[in-house]
Amino acid sequence: MSVLRTSNGTWAYDFWHDGRRYRKRYNTKNEAIQAEVQKRIKLSKRSVHDEKLTFKEAAKLFLENHSKPNKASYDQDIIQVRQLNELFGNKKLVDFTPLDIQNMRNHLMERGLCSGTADRYHSLVKVIFNKMIIWQKFEGFNPANGVKLKREPNAHIRFLSRDEIQVLEAYLRGTSIYVYFIGALHTGMRLGELCSVRWEDITLSIKDIFIPKSKSGKSRHIPMSEMLHDMLKKLYAERKSDKDFVFGTLYPNYVYQRFVKACKKLGIKNMRWHDLRHTFASQLVMKGVNIFQVSRWLGHSSVTTTEKYYAHLSPDNNREEINYLSKLSANSQEGLDKHRQTLGISEVLVNRKMN
Repeated sequence: MSVLRTSNGTWAYDFWHDGRRYRKRYNTKNEAIQAEVQKRIKLSKRSVHDEKLTFKEAAKLFLENHSKPNKASYDQDIIQVRQLNELFGNKKLVDFTPLDIQNMRNHLMERGLCSGTADRYHSLVKVIFNKMIIWQKFEGFNPANGVKLKREPNAHIRFLSRDEIQVLEAYLRGTSIYVYFIGALHTGMRLGELCSVRWEDITLSIKDIFIPKSKSGKSRHIPMSEMLHDMLKKLYAERKSDKDFVFGTLYPNYVYQRFVKACKKLGIKNMRWHDLRHTFASQLVMKGVNIFQVSRWLGHSSVTTTEKYYAHLSPDNNREEINYLSKLSANSQEGLDKHRQTLGISEVLVNRKMN
């Protein structure tokens, strides 16, 4: 045992385990001895588990015990975990290093995903490791902490023009992702929502789509356009059960990759799947639809988020008002002429001095 008497008369255990020092004081020697025994047993059990727990097992624990009961993005977590398991699967947690996380980010970026998406995968790995530490399934350094997230400032939003929409629609018609494309364009749903909405959430009689749980944690209703309604009526006739997915059974990553390839082939630059959501919102706001209503359809937790991206597109944001500033200044042409005249005089004076 490593129990020693301290300078102030108390007793403490003091030992090293797997490169880490453990110390704690107690009033009596017997208390310190018993505490050390329990601590060593606990560390021994934890070390055995550390050597066996794989990423796939840890991710399953995370999904079942944390994500499913607590997170609105549970369905999205399942999708991301599926992708992560392809990379890490049976790799043991104790074998992870920050280099594995960096390689994961590089792999995702090489597949055409943006740094924001890589950040979300990175954050998921980070929280899985944190949960394993809290639940005493793993003890050690969280490798996700060894690589920085690449937080990017909000960029200027990209949305499709009318011509681009028509070109893409014509090209995708007849492909497996066409219904997903129309669904995103006419509802503003996120890709994960499109892939998880079921017929039991659709009410064709009133042209309504119900999203039980948005990213914000709240449910929402989205009305159907006439075109979407007609398409869904045809798909409804082909369904086998109300539990079936409305738009099909394709994986989100497959839909995303096919869409990106289509855009590249058509010469449509800087376009991501999520930009269809921007297109939905932007086109509505530019047509004068109330931004509060658009915010509800998008499922934003606050209209402030919607305003940040789309308020400048509203017809109510009257650009003619900027012309009021013109009244504060003299005649612009007259001022410009005087400015040029002054520059001419200055150049003559400079030339005279140089000569």
